[in-house]
Amino acid sequence: MAFANILLGGVFHAAVLFLVAAGLQLVFGVQKILNLACGSFYALGAYFGISFIAYAAAVGLSPWLILPGLLVAGAVLGVIGPPIERLLRSVYGRDESFQLLLTFALVLMFQDVFRFIWGANPRSLDSAYLIYGTISTRDFSVPVYNLLVIAAAIAVAAGLGAFLQRTNFGRILRATAENRAMAEALGVDVRRVYSAVFTLGTVLGTTAGALVVPTAAASLDMAIEFVIESLFTPCKTLMGA
Repeated sequence: MAFANILLGGVFHAAVLFLVAAGLQLVFGVQKILNLACGSFYALGAYFGISFIAYAAAVGLSPWLILPGLLVAGAVLGVIGPPIERLLRSVYGRDESFQLLLTFALVLMFQDVFRFIWGANPRSLDSAYLIYGTISTRDFSVPVYNLLVIAAAIAVAAGLGAFLQRTNFGRILRATAENRAMAEALGVDVRRVYSAVFTLGTVLGTTAGALVVPTAAASLDMAIEFVIESLFTPCKTLMGA
């Protein structure tokens, strides 16, 4: 039973990692940018999710709505996607080292913003996610919240696949990723496509951060740790993807 607990815990974290990795891969696949700032989006979602739920609870939101509330918190942060994408336009087509330097600079800037707004101490939602209960049998125990997050990640994976394969905009994304010059020649507004893709990648990252905070504290090191894990432990990314 201990193995089952460890396995489901790993699947939960893999589900969260998948959301960030999907956004990272989507941006890299279409825009050809190695976006280290996805770690900052992850941390931003965590911090904002905590503040959003705290505010919602203060105005009388039912504790049962913590999961939808965190999803909304992650989605709302998509508004930061377009301005950051405009900033990154200067490195389109440049060497990867320029992309790494600029996006890592964004990581450090976001870290200072987190320290200024939320302080240096870790923040958490305590055990609020246990409102959904746990499934227990002898030595086996798993929070229902973890299972809901895993189901949400599976739904996102299925939705992304359907979006890319079955919608006109999804086909435009794939065409732009394959050959930008040809897509532009056929009348595709590549800038609008890039802005939409980056915003979607941002939402995936911030939503992942918001979903993980009920089980883990938000801290200033979240973004840096994610970047290190992404660069030096690719097996985790492969597992999440």
